[in-house]
Amino acid sequence: MLLALLLLFVASLALAQQARKPLLITFGVGLGERATAPEEFRFEPRASAALRKALEGFEGYRVVPFSRTHPSVQRALLERSLPSELLLPPFTGTIGTEFKVVRLAKVMRGEFAVSVIVDRLSFSGDGKKVTAMLIYEVYDVEKARMVGTSGATLEARGVDQASAADALIEALSKKGAEDTLGILQEYLKKPPGK
Repeated sequence: MLLALLLLFVASLALAQQARKPLLITFGVGLGERATAPEEFRFEPRASAALRKALEGFEGYRVVPFSRTHPSVQRALLERSLPSELLLPPFTGTIGTEFKVVRLAKVMRGEFAVSVIVDRLSFSGDGKKVTAMLIYEVYDVEKARMVGTSGATLEARGVDQASAADALIEALSKKGAEDTLGILQEYLKKPPGK
């Protein structure tokens, strides 16, 4: 009886390990220096939430947004192993020789990470059309390397600026989720060490 329970326990642990999904940390969609959106649109937080939700719609990953209030981040700040200036968007770029996203995602024990920057954002004169140039970056956190990037120029229309921005957020999140998962699938197909 005891042996059967032990075997059942070991089998359930093995099954749980197999079912474990890699942790994908999402970083907020950031507006670059050449991109601005009216404050009342709350573009960055809304676009970040939409991207996270779109990524959650795909199987295979546990999707967790980066958070300054995450217990591991707070502990690293208290221990002074993480400089507070790293917590400010945009999250693209490097600090010394390390990618900013990788450093932060390591603290949250992520295996992969994605960041998005809106490099340019412009509304037409009548406000019914918005165009954005986006850059998606995907990282292997454990190997501390960028595994792929994708760029896109998206255009969205609405009856006014607010609805055009809403349409852009929807397009940005769909494109970002598809590109991120495509990059990860291609990367994971490669033999180790490549």
